[in-house]
Amino acid sequence: MKPALLGLALLTALLPRAASACAVCFGGSQANKGLIDGFWWGIIVLLTVTMTMVGGIGWLLYKVEKDRPADETGG
Repeated sequence: MKPALLGLALLTALLPRAASACAVCFGGSQANKGLIDGFWWGIIVLLTVTMTMVGGIGWLLYKVEKDRPADETGG
């Protein structure tokens, strides 16, 4: 296992461009601007839907607890 790691470290040292992340991670080029914007809006929409659902469930639980009678022991 160690020779493989040593080889990978040597390859990374000799070819630093091969070790850099893809263009999406660095903001992409101007040619991929639409793709980056699509990722951004996809994340925003999914988070908005999720937080709306969580907020709705939280509001419903709050409303049920607030409207519940104080004494439910029945006696």
